[in-house]
Amino acid sequence: MTRSTRWVVAAGVLAVLLAAGCARSPRAVAPAANGSTSSLELADEAQDEAEDYDPWQRFNEPMFWFNHQVLDRFLIRPVAVGWSKIVPEPARRGLARLLLNLEMPKRFVNNLAQARPLGAGREVARFVVNTTAGIGGLFDLATGLGIKPSPADAGTTLALLGIPPGPFLVLPSLPPLTVRDAIGRPLDGALDPISYFLPFFANRAKSVITAVNNRSLELKFFAGVEESVLDLYSAARNGYLQRRRMIVRLAREDRNAQWRWAFQRAEPERAMAASLADEDPI
Repeated sequence: MTRSTRWVVAAGVLAVLLAAGCARSPRAVAPAANGSTSSLELADEAQDEAEDYDPWQRFNEPMFWFNHQVLDRFLIRPVAVGWSKIVPEPARRGLARLLLNLEMPKRFVNNLAQARPLGAGREVARFVVNTTAGIGGLFDLATGLGIKPSPADAGTTLALLGIPPGPFLVLPSLPPLTVRDAIGRPLDGALDPISYFLPFFANRAKSVITAVNNRSLELKFFAGVEESVLDLYSAARNGYLQRRRMIVRLAREDRNAQWRWAFQRAEPERAMAASLADEDPI
């Protein structure tokens, strides 16, 4: 991604956030006065909880077969097996933790964009603890202190801004997606600080190392799934969509919980003002 392209993507992120902010009232963040969920949030949840929407299945299934039977079987998995034999598991898990630590800017910005300031603060705290005491992130000391990472990404941000998920989508060399998450991937890529310092091919090499290292840590898990599932495509689709719905739901609940105190504090003030207005003047 060239520097000019990154600026275009960043401008697109800003435009999406501004447009969504103008389209939605801030009151959508707060629950109703009686503690129930607002009608706008119910509409968002209804979109996310709809039946698996896969109108492009005739395109998705061949792409899924190519990713699984060609790319993974003949390229990613053999390399991951070799990597697992060369590098001990503790070192591979340390590398995974280091790469996760470097993704802090993406999670930090998306927490802010989702109106979750406490989540953004936790990401900063995690980064400071793991980068210093955790030797750059090789050791995850922050989780031991109760400071866990959030799965905040641009796809979740778009969901909380009211953008529906769209159809299920499978693209070559990419994991399962929805259209909303596919739009979010390049937006998250623009938030990766490493891409601004590494040359293009070095940054792509980082992505490959991340994929191979993560695959090497899940060899037994993937083998068990492949042996136990009859329809791997449907299982992957349903599992991905259910996980994304859960992430969006938890993000919405966390956002509401973080802001509920402000609206509850405002309620007594409004009630007092209303009672004073109803009193007869002296």
